[in-house]
Amino acid sequence: MLELRNTYYAALPTALQKKWKAHLTLKEFEVGDPLPLNTGGGFIYFPITCVAMIGIRANGCPSTFLRFSGHSAIIGVAKIFHISKVELEATICCGGYGFAMPAKVLSQYLDDSNQSTDWNSRYISLLLEEVSVSAHCAQSHDSSQRVARVLLEAFDNLPGGSEVTLTHSKLADLVGVRRETVSLDLVKWAHMGIMSTKKGAIKIEQRKRLSEIACDCYRHSIESRITALDLWKTIPWVCDDRQ
Repeated sequence: MLELRNTYYAALPTALQKKWKAHLTLKEFEVGDPLPLNTGGGFIYFPITCVAMIGIRANGCPSTFLRFSGHSAIIGVAKIFHISKVELEATICCGGYGFAMPAKVLSQYLDDSNQSTDWNSRYISLLLEEVSVSAHCAQSHDSSQRVARVLLEAFDNLPGGSEVTLTHSKLADLVGVRRETVSLDLVKWAHMGIMSTKKGAIKIEQRKRLSEIACDCYRHSIESRITALDLWKTIPWVCDDRQ
């Protein structure tokens, strides 16, 4: 069985990891697979080698790209904490494996107290801050900076620096520019030795140089991931003998 190397799962109390293990199902995900996040019941996901694109939809507006979620993330917790102000969407962009667990299992071990309410509020604030940064980035930074940022964020979620399976068209959609604009950047960076490309896949060869091109929003995305994980570690779990 594939080892469960997921940052969020590893951050759980050891007793809780043992209890949840019996409820985990290993799944293989392919590019384009949707992960339903807004239905009743459902699952939460611990990605291992797969990566999902997370989009956000609010007030009936089209979905906007928010972040990538891979082995250093958990997918589907928003519905557990009854966060209904926004609607999140997840689609697999890099195929691979992950573990799924019924959402009701997580709910059973939550401490129904004011601490949970406080955590909920802080999580919503963090989510809305991410939305604000994404909007600012789209308006304030040039396309090359944004393409570099998105590529770095994608690779941050891949185990072992693997190739990311993003086409030029999909990358253009995520950044909000024309495909030709993205292609010009990728060809230029390939000639500079910063990355290598092949049909439907991109690999970063010189991460430091690409980081120098990316906008400051990339640094914020790193800080946001750290903050989210720190929040996860503060959840008041109940580690008793419930099944």
